[in-house]
Amino acid sequence: MYSKDTQMEKIDLNKEMAWVTFLHEGWETIWHPVTDVMGNHLEFDDGIMDHCRSQFNREGNWVSFGIAPTSQMILKNSVRDNL
Repeated sequence: MYSKDTQMEKIDLNKEMAWVTFLHEGWETIWHPVTDVMGNHLEFDDGIMDHCRSQFNREGNWVSFGIAPTSQMILKNSVRDNL
């Protein structure tokens, strides 16, 4: 996790990995890696928004979030959101 409250894990600046930030939890300042069911950090690609929607939004439980590749997460910039 990359956040103001925890020690930053190693980030590979040569890869554009996927990150998510939540409106209710430090929008664009607290970021979490987007992972698969095995906990592997996923690369930022065309399907990552749909992956996040399926993980975080359920009927009756809408979660506002934004996603970014590593280069934009470092700049605290959500490049896509569901607001």
